Amino acid sequence: MPKNVLIVGAGGIGTTLVELIVPALERTQMKTKITLMDGDIVEATNLGHQRFTHDEIGEPKVSALSKRYTGKTESVELQSQVENLRTAEQLEGYDLVVICVDRPEPRRLVHALDVPWIDLRCSGDGWMVLSSDSDSSLVKQMTPDHEPMSCQVEGALDAGNLEFGFSVAGTFGAQWLVQKLRSRHAPAQSIGSLTYGSFEFPRLKNENMEVKA
Repeated sequence: MPKNVLIVGAGGIGTTLVELIVPALERTQMKTKITLMDGDIVEATNLGHQRFTHDEIGEPKVSALSKRYTGKTESVELQSQVENLRTAEQLEGYDLVVICVDRPEPRRLVHALDVPWIDLRCSGDGWMVLSSDSDSSLVKQMTPDHEPMSCQVEGALDAGNLEFGFSVAGTFGAQWLVQKLRSRHAPAQSIGSLTYGSFEFPRLKNENMEVKA
């Protein structure tokens, strides 16, 4: 039976992921059902760092993405849900969940799942990847309250400084999905910058206040 995958978020990361994963699954003939969830509409300001075209401006993002592959794939069934993730009930019935949104509340809903998940993030040329294989204390520490954030640093686009951390995060997501669908070892976590290289996550303290790597 095909695995049931949910991808939450159709911005820079999500659209990069979809454009990588759908052709890959079709090429390898891995039958998969993918649901795309996002309530946003394509805007002109999205072009350049999100994989949309001028002709798609005004359409729901997930509808534009799923329509792109309608009738062109035999192995992948794409569905779109034009809604934002607000409740745990929206996550029921999926085998694998990928979240690529810019708010902590939906991330925490995904983090509470018992099925495998991956959380893809970026800012500027940087990326962060956490998953259900990450230490739960680290996931909590790296998911503080904050206002919604674009994948582009404020003012960067106006200055002509479009950065591609979103592409790295989306690529991690595609690699994770393929390996999970194959029941193989998949990327667990990563953090870094295209300019400065890979970083280390903060060291954690356990209940006895001992530092844990």
